[in-house]
Parts: sequence; C-alpha cells; structure tokens
Amino acid sequence: MVQSLTARFVPADFYTSSHYIFGQTRVGNQGVLSILTDPHSSYMEVSDASIARLHATDKVINYSPLTWVVKKQMVAVCLTKREHIGPAGLVRGGYERIFPISVMITSPDYEVQGTVEWAGRFDFSVMMGEGISPFLAIYNAVMISTLYPQFRVETPAMLFNRTFLDTLVVMKVRNEG
Repeated sequence: MVQSLTARFVPADFYTSSHYIFGQTRVGNQGVLSILTDPHSSYMEVSDASIARLHATDKVINYSPLTWVVKKQMVAVCLTKREHIGPAGLVRGGYERIFPISVMITSPDYEVQGTVEWAGRFDFSVMMGEGISPFLAIYNAVMISTLYPQFRVETPAMLFNRTFLDTLVVMKVRNEG
C-alpha cells in the first residue's frame, strides 16, 4: 500500500459479528474511508491491536503489535473524530448542501441510531447503490449488540458496512415548540 507523505496513525475500533478490535490504523490525508475503499487490498492493518469478544469487551483475549482485519467481515469502524473518516468530498460525493437525516439501522448483530448526511430528498435505493464504498458514514452514532444488550458504543463517527444492513428507518423529527 502506498502511503502519502502526510501518513499518520488514528485510533479506531473495528467490530465484526463476534469480536471487537481496537488499536490504531495508518491513514493518509484521505482518511480511513480511502483505505476501506481501496480495491487493491482486502484487509486493514491495525497497530497496537487488542481483541475482545463482544460479550466481554472489557476482557482482552489477545494483544498484538500488528493485526490484520478483513474488510468484508467488518460490520462497523468507529472513530474518535469525524475528520478521521476523510474529506467531505470523498464521504459525500462533493455535494455542498447537505441535510442531516436521523436513522435507525438494523443488522443481524447490531442496532445503530445516528445521523446520515444526505443531499436533497432521501432515497434509500440511491444510498444503497451510491459510490464505490461499501461503508456508510453515520455521525453521532449509538450501536448496541442484539445478542449482548449490555454492549453499547457511542461514537462521533462510524463507518457501517452496507452489506450487513437489514433495515433502515428514517426517524421522525419531533417538533420542539
């Protein structure tokens, strides 16, 4: 993998259907999304990685200075800053007028609530087929495991793998007044 001159490490949490991997991943100026959409690699490298089972995320079962995670098996990647996803043009396809849409997403293993940013009227079929990325950016996300309800993650930025998406519900906006 070719690294840009501005490569840096960012903290990231990776979730599969059964495990939680946390560590750091090396990104260039295009962010984590550019690595996830790179067609020349089917995995991501995680440095200083710890791995835990979903039902016991506080109990690390292994640590490694370098771990590889298969992209197709990642359900979600959680980041500490939305800027770590990548430039807005990469995430949103260059649109300038963006509307926040509150959503709930379900998958076989997780339920996620958060905000997607969309240009114009929301269209599910376009969202599912838009762009080359199998990952959907969700902001201010809360994710719980359907099998282990005590498992709860809150994150300012998440990349959710569309191939694991079962349902998407656009949440009603409450009138504050």
